[in-house]
Amino acid sequence: MATIDLNPEVEDYFVKLTLEDIQERGGIADLFEEGRLILLRRYRLPFDYKAIARLSNSLDKVKDRVLKKKLKKLTSLHFFEGEPPVRRNDTLIFSDRVRQAMFDVICRGDIDRFERASTALRAAHEEALRLFGICFPDYQPFRLEASVRLSRTLFENLHWDNHSIDDDFHQARIFANLDTRPRIWSVGEQFPTWVRNHYDEYDLGRFAGRDPNEMLQFITSDVLGGTRKTWMDHEPRHRVAFDPGEVWIGESRLISHQINYGDAALVYMWFVTPESMANKDNRFNARVDQIHREMADRVAA
Repeated sequence: MATIDLNPEVEDYFVKLTLEDIQERGGIADLFEEGRLILLRRYRLPFDYKAIARLSNSLDKVKDRVLKKKLKKLTSLHFFEGEPPVRRNDTLIFSDRVRQAMFDVICRGDIDRFERASTALRAAHEEALRLFGICFPDYQPFRLEASVRLSRTLFENLHWDNHSIDDDFHQARIFANLDTRPRIWSVGEQFPTWVRNHYDEYDLGRFAGRDPNEMLQFITSDVLGGTRKTWMDHEPRHRVAFDPGEVWIGESRLISHQINYGDAALVYMWFVTPESMANKDNRFNARVDQIHREMADRVAA
């Protein structure tokens, strides 16, 4: 189970439930939409951790920036879907440039490493789909981004996720630590809380009626420093060490977070129809609009 160092200045929004608990209550959509961070108790992702440990977590050999960015956020499907490679002289030749780089660099050009990792990630993919069905039985997904992070992440900046998508959408996210060591996070205030507390200080009313991503970008980059001033903000944080195989579930646009250390993780994101939510007024864009209305009403009063 995760080790959590709670900061008394930040709300304790952690919820620990077993899969049996979740099934008995009919899922966790309501908790997820409220901005809770749900940890699965007495559960460890059944996974071949040694298969991932044998892969390279360094992308230093990749000089193409576009290709390196794609390799940092591979989908697990890259390992087991797509046109099969051609085996030639003890190596594999892929028609897809990203899959070829994945094999050459991450799998070190080793066929056994690639095949073992492919088998492990296919099994993890099926398990993630099963967990989604248990946790969100009423959600109606229409798109899945099945990311697998295999390169090392260190000392990330504190942020709320900005997907740069204009649509008024809802997401469900499931995270799993695929490393043999803990994945270290810090998590801070929920976005609605932070915005209400700093609304006047940073003149956030000027973002009313605009794409919420613009306000997210301003706060993360201009106020908290973004990647230019990583770790220079003074926001209070909880600190969390997620055990190998641990699974946690949370709305990354509501919960501020930063990765302090992590080598390998599964990060699955489902796009969900708002009509299937426990309360469609809890979708991110609607919550931001509600904050602007509250603040405008406060001034008017």
